[in-house]
Amino acid sequence: MRALLAAAAAFFGTVALGASAAHAQESEEVVPWASDDRAFLTLQVENDLFANFANSDRHYTNGLQAAWLSRPQTDLPSWLTDFSSPPFYSLLFPTGNFDRKSHRIGVALGHAIFTPDDTDATAYLPNDRPYAAWLHMTFSLQSVRGSTITGEAWQDQWKLDVGVVGPAAGGEFVQNEWHGIIGADDANGWDNQIHNELGINLSFERAWRSSTFETPEIIGLETDVIPYTIISLGNVQTYAGFGGTFRIGPSLPNDFGPTRIYPGVGGSEWFEPAASGCSCYVFAGFEGRGIARDIFLDGNTFRDSPSIQKRHFVYDAKLGFVFVVWDTRVAFTHVFRSREYEGQAKPDQFGSISVNFAL
Repeated sequence: MRALLAAAAAFFGTVALGASAAHAQESEEVVPWASDDRAFLTLQVENDLFANFANSDRHYTNGLQAAWLSRPQTDLPSWLTDFSSPPFYSLLFPTGNFDRKSHRIGVALGHAIFTPDDTDATAYLPNDRPYAAWLHMTFSLQSVRGSTITGEAWQDQWKLDVGVVGPAAGGEFVQNEWHGIIGADDANGWDNQIHNELGINLSFERAWRSSTFETPEIIGLETDVIPYTIISLGNVQTYAGFGGTFRIGPSLPNDFGPTRIYPGVGGSEWFEPAASGCSCYVFAGFEGRGIARDIFLDGNTFRDSPSIQKRHFVYDAKLGFVFVVWDTRVAFTHVFRSREYEGQAKPDQFGSISVNFAL
């Protein structure tokens, strides 16, 4: 934990030094959105309890994350803002024409726990998912570009995850201490978890709202479709994915929908505060991922460890709703996830709750 906090301090120190150097250059003009002068705090929890309504633990069983996203930054170094939208990526997924933009930086602290189906057994279960935990910090650069003429917008996010997998991540402590509080049985097989390993992952996400995917009103309600793509590289997870979110509500905001923790794709931590009272909508979505590496299934990179034969294609389907009350956004997402490894008895379900605060 001390090492991760030190990494956060180094990150902000580097950004501050870069910003100071950039003062000598002409500041990049930023045309604001409704949330132009706000920073955002996000608290999230994901758990299979929210989907199954039973004190059972299986596979991806719990995720926690606290994230902070800055106000738009007008004095970031030019190399950083140029890096925010990779030219090679824009050839595949064009950004289009825009006359407004903003750049934000963010940091998050996250924790995830994975267990087999049978948490009563103390012996190693070679045909079941291994125990694993992942404690990490995420450093992010988020850029949003839009057009006041067409209303289209594109959101690019770079995320760097730095953390640890294994006993040092504290999965056994977090899970069994929580079980002690709620009166549930301990998970007994943590002696068989994946070994300690430094985890480093870099990912790039692009989401967009485009007239190409324009949808009509339904019974007087606004609708839209927000597609997104992601590429992730690292010793924790290496994959490429594509997905989309369909939203319907009385008045849809100009953000990109709620966020998720694992894998953290789609959505935006920033949102438009409600002008008055409450605004709301429901959403549904689908995402497919082609997976080359997943340490939580493949095991450690450089040493033998518990592992299971993974499936190379996994998809998620999701349903949920969002309420925005003044400066707070609350979202619930129910996720249906396909089988992730060979021999898995059935697909998974879990729920995700996020609360965002505009500061």
